[in-house]
Amino acid sequence: MINYILKMTICSGLLYLIFILFLEKEKMHRFNRAYLLFSIAFSFVVPLIVIKTISPVMPVSEIINENFESFNNIIFQQTSSPVNKTDYLPIFLWGFYISITDFFLYRFLKNMFAVFSKIKTVHSIPYFNAKLVLTNDHLIPHSFLKYIFIDKKDFEKKAIEKEILTHELAHVKQKHTIDILLIELLLIFAWFNPFLYLYKKSIKLNHEFLADESVVKVFSDMQAYQHLLLSKIYQTNSLLLSSPFNYLITKKRLIMMAKSTSVKVAFVKKITLIPLFALTTFDFSRTAIAQDTSKIITHEKIQNDSVPNAIVGLSSGSTKNGVSQELLSEYQNVIDKYKTAKNFSWLYFSKNITAADRSRMENIYIQMSKEQQKAQPVVFIKRLPPFQKLIPTKSQMESFKNSKIYGVWINEKRVNNAILNNYTNEDFAHVFVSKLNKNAINYGNHYYQVDLMTKDFYQKYFDEEIANKDKYLMSFQSFKKIQDSK
Repeated sequence: MINYILKMTICSGLLYLIFILFLEKEKMHRFNRAYLLFSIAFSFVVPLIVIKTISPVMPVSEIINENFESFNNIIFQQTSSPVNKTDYLPIFLWGFYISITDFFLYRFLKNMFAVFSKIKTVHSIPYFNAKLVLTNDHLIPHSFLKYIFIDKKDFEKKAIEKEILTHELAHVKQKHTIDILLIELLLIFAWFNPFLYLYKKSIKLNHEFLADESVVKVFSDMQAYQHLLLSKIYQTNSLLLSSPFNYLITKKRLIMMAKSTSVKVAFVKKITLIPLFALTTFDFSRTAIAQDTSKIITHEKIQNDSVPNAIVGLSSGSTKNGVSQELLSEYQNVIDKYKTAKNFSWLYFSKNITAADRSRMENIYIQMSKEQQKAQPVVFIKRLPPFQKLIPTKSQMESFKNSKIYGVWINEKRVNNAILNNYTNEDFAHVFVSKLNKNAINYGNHYYQVDLMTKDFYQKYFDEEIANKDKYLMSFQSFKKIQDSK
């Protein structure tokens, strides 16, 4: 959540900076309106975008030569054992956020209620595609949705200039209130983003530019309209959801009316934004690494593809004619000697092998032809060093209870996630988390497998690994986890 908030805020700030530097002073108000609205939506969505990159599965040869001690750091880093006490900071932060959000929501609803109450209780008359709401508040004309609020006495005296009504009618026709309502709703929940307030200010100013443009097109006399705007500067508008007159806004409106932007400049600036948005997408989106399963070495693939000697783990060399069927049978008999009928799997089979058997298999292997070597699925590797102690944190233990994400094994036995309520993090001496491939049997039931070892189980595992540290394992090519069957 924190990462999303940071990315959303920084992205919105960067896009707003681009607007200020390249677009704000150009007279292309419709495009600027679209840019501002799109930038807000983009900054909220782009941190949720996942860009997948293909990463090949590590070949067996690389796995064998990898420093396996780094496996301890695949998911979690070792941390000191935390003190078992309640962390009140998240509770305080959520409480603070909810309180501020409730305040903004209350203020928004209060303002909306005030506007609609006035619409409901005050007399209104049709005016083109809008409605004139005749009030006694002595306010300058302003619009909200399809309603234009005007002073009743001024209307009856016909003291309201047609240019002003045309200006407000442009707000109604172009549905400017929708833009303001959308950003107000966003500010209720994302009030912590300072750039949204700047967006709101720029959107409202751009609305004034658009409405002014409509007036000038209708009445043609730009100077007369500018003088009219100056006369309205000192009047105020108390409705918070409408756009008031003030000196700074009026000054910018007067300047913008007299400006012009060439078609060429506008085109270049619009085109330049395309690569900028593309770069922003890559910078602020999430990257997920998908494994290229075409590179997985399986038993079937080994039968058809060339397997380097470095993978097989035997001495290099081969002969043109190969070995006799008798020697091939002897080679296979050594493999069969280490097979066990119970729980045997071509993908996970591994055994301790004596030095004599390994030497004999190596001697036969280097006499084989390349074709005969291709058909041999066996890999010899030195035993891995035992996993170091890695105590899960308290927060990790809480997350493991989510059965939709994690499948939990304790001491190599699958357990219900709820059983973790009977343990503390310090009851375990090691944790290993692995991500399931999409073709895994349990994929969809959960997406990560958590292997936990209690202190006693870890000590037994550690002692056995140390006792057998100089022995070799015979394993088949699809290497996922070395299991020493005895």
